[in-house]
Amino acid sequence: MPRSFSARLLVSVAVPATSLAVSALTSRPASACGGLFCDVVDGTPQPVDQTGENILFVVDRAAETVEAHIQIEYTGDPDEFAWIIPVTAVPEFSIGSEKLFDSLLTSTAPRYGWNFNLDCPDGQDGVCCICGGDGNVVEQSGWADEGGDDDDGVEVIKRDFVGAYEIVTLQSGDAQELWDWLSAHGYYENNLARPVIDEYVAEGFYFAAARLRHGAGVEEIQPLVVTYSGTEPCVPLRLTKIAATDDMGVRVFALARARVAPSNYRHVELNDVRIDWFGGAGNYADIVTAAVDAPGADGHAFITEYAGSSDIVVRAGLVGDAWDPESFRALASPAPVGGPTVIDVLAAQGLVDCSGDACVYDHPQVLSLLRTYVPAPASIAEDAFYKCLRCHESDIDANAWSAEAFAQAMEERIVAPGEHARELLEKWPYLTRMFTIISRHEMTVDPEFLENASLPEVDNVHTAEFFLGCGGTRKTELPSQRTVLSGPGGWPDFPEAMPYALRVEQIAPAGAPQLVQDFAPAIDAVLRAWNSEFSYDDGKAGCALGRGSLFGAAPLMLVFAVAWRGRRRRRV
Repeated sequence: MPRSFSARLLVSVAVPATSLAVSALTSRPASACGGLFCDVVDGTPQPVDQTGENILFVVDRAAETVEAHIQIEYTGDPDEFAWIIPVTAVPEFSIGSEKLFDSLLTSTAPRYGWNFNLDCPDGQDGVCCICGGDGNVVEQSGWADEGGDDDDGVEVIKRDFVGAYEIVTLQSGDAQELWDWLSAHGYYENNLARPVIDEYVAEGFYFAAARLRHGAGVEEIQPLVVTYSGTEPCVPLRLTKIAATDDMGVRVFALARARVAPSNYRHVELNDVRIDWFGGAGNYADIVTAAVDAPGADGHAFITEYAGSSDIVVRAGLVGDAWDPESFRALASPAPVGGPTVIDVLAAQGLVDCSGDACVYDHPQVLSLLRTYVPAPASIAEDAFYKCLRCHESDIDANAWSAEAFAQAMEERIVAPGEHARELLEKWPYLTRMFTIISRHEMTVDPEFLENASLPEVDNVHTAEFFLGCGGTRKTELPSQRTVLSGPGGWPDFPEAMPYALRVEQIAPAGAPQLVQDFAPAIDAVLRAWNSEFSYDDGKAGCALGRGSLFGAAPLMLVFAVAWRGRRRRRV
């Protein structure tokens, strides 16, 4: 009988679906959306690519509100960071948790793995492979803005200060007035965006313009939370296309009472025969791109990467029990005589560790707070300064320190977002993770989403069974119940006739998905033709693995050995 080894390949798929400095999100009846313009350098517009977005929607049907968390990362000049969000109602803003996004991304990442089974009775044990991938996502985006308070006929509804952001909510009944205001305040009027902006003005939208506060650094940028009326969130892509890259990843998370799915976009299931099971699903992005472009989906579709209990999300690290902003209000200075320094208090709360060669910060906002309220002088390296504040007491900028401001900033930027993230995961039992890859020419329709309690759960872990038979023959049994026969080497390079999507569906507010396209017959036909070129010997006829057969299996064993060594190196 087959012998199954405990070693297995399990790879987390990391597709660069990055967050953006300008996002697009809406709901019905209230909406919000955004578009990335260009930086203006010496009067010349400079293109800024928008490479993707990660958005979390919290859908509260009882309160008829949608809470949108938008992950933002920007690496340019802080004075050139700005963001415009058209909204149909005046929204509320707050700061979100970067750690929540980190946990969402890593906890629910699609993972493709396989168990190794030796089918030949006289085969050699110990041939196995364990490989891994990382879940890192590189993100960059940005655009330009600077300005003042002159309204030039545009009504300023309100001004909010949340975290490092200053957000002005505007209204104008005339598109030209809005463009004039944007121009006067340093926004470049991108001609590609103007037709879309004109539409929003004609539809009576408000506009929220966000920038970093004066003096704030890009390290202070955090996810922004926008709360507005509605029950069916939407990610408008019409403005996004003005600076989007081709094949841009859009990943949408949703916390709700049931599974969330696209309503006006199609839903696609991948053909797992196309996944490179031997190569760590390294072609995952290519498969998704081709699948959402399949007939019936036509570039307007999402796949579901996970749907199920929100308990899958790791809570550890979202907020610390020892985090206490109040303890900083008693510090008359960053290094008071006879008392603990601000670094000592942060260390006691588990937020910084300067015991090694370099300081390690447990929260991405700790260093930005220190740079604001306890800045290191230019002549001293930051690590050396913070490792021993008392050694550099004479170099401390007393004017920068404010115990009250430090405590308030810690509460707003570190504690409150972490507590809210934990509350959301405790309150909302169901989490959905959806993904698409879309190019700018396809961004003609804003994807909307709905809840449907009839939809099944979707696991993010996909495990195949690999069998090595006599003579080096191989077969792989996939989660879709399909069997692939293959020869030595990597995963089969199937002919173009092999579909990338298993099926294309339309999701309604209730009931099962409606089938739009079923590619299963085509998949099975191509797979039968492929498998007919190979044979598999499970040894039941008495075959034993001899010397000649070992050479037949050698290429696969080499792949296993290389992958095993690679995994061991990554663990160091």
